[in-house]
Amino acid sequence: MDKIWAVNGLFYAQRLSGIQRYSAELLRALDELIEPGRVEVVLPPDATVPEFHNIKAVRFGSRTGMLWEQLDYPRYLKQYKREGLCTCNVIPLAGFHGMAVVHDVCYRARPDFYRDARGRASALWHRLQYRAIAAKADTIVTVSAFSRSELTRYYGIPADKMAVIPNAWQHMERVQTDEGIFEKQPRLRRGEYYFSMANLLKNKNFPWVLAAARRKPEAVFAIAGGGSLQSLPGAGLPNVVYLGYVSDGEAKALMAHCKAFLFPTLYEGFGIPPLEAIACGAPAVCVSDTPCMREVYGDNAAYIDLAANQGDVDAIPPAKRPAAEVLDRYSWHKSAQKLAQLL
Repeated sequence: MDKIWAVNGLFYAQRLSGIQRYSAELLRALDELIEPGRVEVVLPPDATVPEFHNIKAVRFGSRTGMLWEQLDYPRYLKQYKREGLCTCNVIPLAGFHGMAVVHDVCYRARPDFYRDARGRASALWHRLQYRAIAAKADTIVTVSAFSRSELTRYYGIPADKMAVIPNAWQHMERVQTDEGIFEKQPRLRRGEYYFSMANLLKNKNFPWVLAAARRKPEAVFAIAGGGSLQSLPGAGLPNVVYLGYVSDGEAKALMAHCKAFLFPTLYEGFGIPPLEAIACGAPAVCVSDTPCMREVYGDNAAYIDLAANQGDVDAIPPAKRPAAEVLDRYSWHKSAQKLAQLL
């Protein structure tokens, strides 16, 4: 008898970010490929119920958040004899068997990013999860060959136990461009500003963008993301516009009309924002020169040598090939096909 897979649907109750986007888009594409009765999405009571044709959405349990994930979801697996599928770096520590997605092992590879109390607690929890996934999951999915090599390096997971199913960009095609952001932010003139998306996580390397703004005071730098960025010491530069959180439509407009999209990340498992920027028509995409970025973007991005370049946007060599070429390599349909084969 074929296995019936039950997806941990907690991400439908969470704020949308990279791993939630990956999970939702992968299932959206999988729904078109899978036959009815093979896959279910199990949801906590506070989750938004997704619309599917072939995947069944099931509410189960009374808890929310981590308690639901650790107690109610594995109870569903046991009660209905389902195989588990967890797509957001976390599995139940007891009662789980099945497949898990690990997007990256930043908490293990870069402990220097997590020095405050909250960061150390989060790192402890995720490193516990990495070990649990390595021990309990029958198959581990990750988003790049780089992340697969990191899982082998730090947790000894053999390559034949892992599969690479990358991110993609087609969700941006469904987003309606919101040009109203330029009325809200009159300092941003189309084609004349540098754009980046940042937060307080150290891997996003927000200080590099500030250094670039200091070095080039005549240029405008627009930064979308956590509003608390502007309260950091040294962040109050006159040529930096802090946008806070922006809608997908506003982000699409900002990407399309920027002079260049900046992504000076220190560590990523894949790095989807530059791919989204390329899909939205950004004229130039500048990413850090790291193994992961080289794998994902090849010759289709401009690379920042973070060791030598301390914030000089004019010193970034241009991409060797047109950025748009990279779009052909990634699609949610292709990724869903890989997942369907694994299931």
